[in-house]
Amino acid sequence: MNPLAALIGLVFLAMGLLAYTGRWKGWIRFRRGFTSTIGFAWLWFGAAATTASLAAAVSSLRPLFFLLVVISAALLVITVVALFWLPRALLPSWYLELRDGSGRRPR
Repeated sequence: MNPLAALIGLVFLAMGLLAYTGRWKGWIRFRRGFTSTIGFAWLWFGAAATTASLAAAVSSLRPLFFLLVVISAALLVITVVALFWLPRALLPSWYLELRDGSGRRPR
């Protein structure tokens, strides 16, 4: 296992969790457009990096290794999509209220 990759993954995972729960809203700069959901993409990137580092740790167990690589690749695809757009089902309710104009923009 690469400890640096695991640490980076856990840091992004924590930032993404803070973004999803609404405890950290300072990352919001634009209501719409490119990178308006970047805080949510951090969660998926953190999960992908953590899963990939876990896959490297169990590389001698081939079936588990390949399963973790496939999961990591899928999470990375979600990360790339989340940079531009996320389906309504993957957005938290506080963000939907803010985006739809019924809430105030955070500072």
